[in-house]
Amino acid sequence: MAEILHCPFCPFSDRDSYFLMLHVEELHTEDSPFVARDNNSAPYAPSPTLPGKQACRDNPPGEEGDSDWVLCPDDNCGEQVPLYELNDHLDLHLAETLEYQEAAGISSSSSSTAVNMRSPSTIASEHSFSGNSFSKQSNRHARTRLPSDDSEKSTLTRSFLDIIKPSSPSKKKSGSRPAQNGRLGKSELGPYAFEEQMPAWLYRQIEAGPKVTVANRIGRDGRIIKVEEVDNETPGILPVLAQLCSIDRGVSRAYLCHPSTIFITKRQNEGGFCGYRNTQMLVSYVQGAKAQGHDKFGARTPGILLLQDMIEEAWDRGINTVSRTQTGGIRGTRKYIGTPEVEALLRSLGIDHGLQMFTDRPNNQAHEQLLNDVESYFEAAVEDDENIKVHKTHLPPIYLQQPGHSITIVGFERLKDGTRNLLVFDPMFRTSPGMHRILGRKDLRTHRPEILQAYRRGARQLSRHRDFEMIKLTAHPPLFPAWDV
Repeated sequence: MAEILHCPFCPFSDRDSYFLMLHVEELHTEDSPFVARDNNSAPYAPSPTLPGKQACRDNPPGEEGDSDWVLCPDDNCGEQVPLYELNDHLDLHLAETLEYQEAAGISSSSSSTAVNMRSPSTIASEHSFSGNSFSKQSNRHARTRLPSDDSEKSTLTRSFLDIIKPSSPSKKKSGSRPAQNGRLGKSELGPYAFEEQMPAWLYRQIEAGPKVTVANRIGRDGRIIKVEEVDNETPGILPVLAQLCSIDRGVSRAYLCHPSTIFITKRQNEGGFCGYRNTQMLVSYVQGAKAQGHDKFGARTPGILLLQDMIEEAWDRGINTVSRTQTGGIRGTRKYIGTPEVEALLRSLGIDHGLQMFTDRPNNQAHEQLLNDVESYFEAAVEDDENIKVHKTHLPPIYLQQPGHSITIVGFERLKDGTRNLLVFDPMFRTSPGMHRILGRKDLRTHRPEILQAYRRGARQLSRHRDFEMIKLTAHPPLFPAWDV
């Protein structure tokens, strides 16, 4: 059997040297002749501001940190991204477009991957850095270079420790402006930290909520049933991930959380509401599993504006009120939220939970502590045969806060070579066409590494951060056979 070959820049691997070379040319080589381009493609320029949109210029004079954020060049994104995360962000946008062309007699190593849009990473590499555009030099530097020492790692500029010990604030990023009267700034709350109100067009879009359509589906009894589909929600991904992990010969053992957890992403041109989207994913578990607190929500996922109201109401009740001082209030704004606000919401609803923080220590880095803890979390819930490769648990998903962004942990895997990965739902990126094609199938037999890779976060990504905070729901999970449904 041919040796598995690994990409030197990312976790991609293949047994066929040609496809590994093609992967490197397409994703990691600037000006590659293998990257598809329109013959008459015009030089890239940032999208013009839509009517009613305001530019990100809402910082008071003298506010530091403007150069640390950059507007994603993907026209449908609208996200302000920390510069050090830019290339990973663009690679995951590329993963959104992956589609497999299946044909009889073609193995997974020789299946063609059709990318229906030009790689954002290639776009970014072609243009000079000035404000929200990029240079080849900075792109190459960011793509191939990991932090060489602890001083280059990103850290949580705002922590739950700021709430429980307000007199001992967490470490602030070099160059951030000192807080005035407890009020935090852009380093902690994102590029819209001083926004009084989000643009009217965006408020109307969020108020209207995602588009809901009704589709016909074949039920378990063979009858046609009508189901509602929400344009930024993808249920049913976890059973597919279970199959993909089982098929992957490199996986030694994998664990997945309760399958009712829905993948919920941002909507077009929405920008960064990741804290709210990850909260919605926790709520989707609570609703679908009929877990503790499910009676506090309606039939549908609570919207961003409703979650803002609920957090403000928690502050009104005296829960984590320091957050209100720090943020200046969040209702109707795009200010980032994190563990202090999510914790306040859970406390106000009476949902049992625990909070943990992981920080680099001598000979014990934060990402290693995180991986150890998540692996133990899932291992403790295993009641079936230990020899089973993929363990389907009834555990809740986990809210994970990392510097500048949050994600939802839905599983864990250990590879045969000792590598460990978190399996995550990242609300910044949409479900790929490749995943949509295989949703609902129970007979997958072909390994699809690119599809699975979009849900993996390993040491390469996690080691860039010095700190993490994590919220776990601790009520005993329901044990009805959800995986059999």
